Amino acid sequence: MKTISKIVLFVSLTAPILGFSQSADSLNIEKQDTVNAVSSKYLSQPLNYVSVGYGTQNSWQLKAAVDKPLSKNIIDQIGVNFSWYSTDGLSKSLYDWDTSSTDLNAGIFYNVNTTAGKLHLAGNYDESKINYYGIDELDVFASPNMDLEQNMHKIAFNSDFDFYSNNFFDYAALRAGHWWDRFNSKESFIDFKAKLAGSKENASMPLSELRFGVEADVSVNYTDTHFGLGSQGRYSYFTAGFSPVLKISNGFSYLKIGANVMYNGDFSNNNSKFFLYPIAEFMYHNSRELNIYAGFTGGVYLHNIFDLMTENPYLYSNQKLFPTNTLYKIYAGLKGESAENLEYEAEIAYSRSENLLFFARNNIGDALNPKPYNRLNTFSTVYTSGNLLSMKAALQYSLNNLILRGWGEYGHYTNLGSLRAPYNQPNFKFGADGTYKMLKNKLKLQAKLFFAGDRKSNYYYFDNSAQWAEGIKTLDSYFDADVSVSYEIFNDFSVFVSGNNLFDKNYELLENYRVQGFQLLGGISYKF
Repeated sequence: MKTISKIVLFVSLTAPILGFSQSADSLNIEKQDTVNAVSSKYLSQPLNYVSVGYGTQNSWQLKAAVDKPLSKNIIDQIGVNFSWYSTDGLSKSLYDWDTSSTDLNAGIFYNVNTTAGKLHLAGNYDESKINYYGIDELDVFASPNMDLEQNMHKIAFNSDFDFYSNNFFDYAALRAGHWWDRFNSKESFIDFKAKLAGSKENASMPLSELRFGVEADVSVNYTDTHFGLGSQGRYSYFTAGFSPVLKISNGFSYLKIGANVMYNGDFSNNNSKFFLYPIAEFMYHNSRELNIYAGFTGGVYLHNIFDLMTENPYLYSNQKLFPTNTLYKIYAGLKGESAENLEYEAEIAYSRSENLLFFARNNIGDALNPKPYNRLNTFSTVYTSGNLLSMKAALQYSLNNLILRGWGEYGHYTNLGSLRAPYNQPNFKFGADGTYKMLKNKLKLQAKLFFAGDRKSNYYYFDNSAQWAEGIKTLDSYFDADVSVSYEIFNDFSVFVSGNNLFDKNYELLENYRVQGFQLLGGISYKF
């Protein structure tokens, strides 16, 4: 789905394919933040193209990318990319007012392989224009020409370095960004993570088959947020973590025991705390096809508006930003691969956390002086302590020109205190996608499926005494499907067509926020 129907609301639970367990050792995949750029793990084939498309609801799409080697003496690559998408939004039969949206994204990256390691640098700018169109039918001030616009900007910088020599660092990553919006809210943040190079040595007889090593992860995060509406709140946090572990290994099987020591400083309220979490993980390597792991961990996670506005762009521009403290998380799972054609993972976990974050709908503001954001059409963060039982699974299959992926998640929250429900979180969701190339790779077929179960949401209504009251409603589950086809007519010249929301359902992604129905977009692409 494009734009309006493609908002990601469930990032906190979403499992990337083959990448959702706690330890990089149990994954063999390290989760990294990238900004529309090539991974530093390898240098991609040069991709130089321009593409333009047009579709229903006066939708326009423009994409372009250029990348090339920079030097003949070293293995490196530099590139830039650009994308722009604009749509008039939903049919007037659903909303009389403006539901249009626009997104512009531009980025640059640099990748290089040196004798010391692999370096990746990326910068990105994103501008999003949306409308708070999810207005309750009770708003008597609603009219077709009202102002509902929100305009958000993001600047981000990402870098990561994989070291070969392991002298001090094994891996280091830096993420920094700045965000601001139409209502004079702004935020700056910096996030640094590193894995220190571990020391390893063989055990003496009679345990010579064992290897002992010391490893450590380091993390530093700083976030400073100023809001421009309402109380114009400010949040300034600094968090630092150090996680040393002793690793005892035998081949690919291992046992890790250690601790996660974290400092969280709330500079806005002159409040500082230290946290200590025991951590452990065990993995049994039976074969390439079967690896079993289990462990427990804990930690503090900072929320920033930069990421929250990606999850839910209809947030009111003044939010409570409190760290989520996971007191403990116990998990177990298995993973494996077969002849590199089939990879799978499955995991079950149980956790207890303080300040779990959910999105709740806001009440109406000044009814006599309506603003774009006070018409029962925005959301705010709400926090509570609670438990979460989660189960996740992911599968990937590849053969010749066919790639299939699928994942599913189940989450059940309990003991949420005064919060009446885990707002806007489905208890079950799954997704699948596939790509198939044929006719000597001239014809490319892609398909995506996504399902989300029922979700609870708060809402507001007039009670019998004509006063505002808050209730709970259930948003129906939904199933979404997208397909796209591209065909290379001549060398480097292709045509494409995509169909989104094939079932043509205007389901609610959020309470009163319906999505576009069936959308069709076609265009041309030229590689050079």
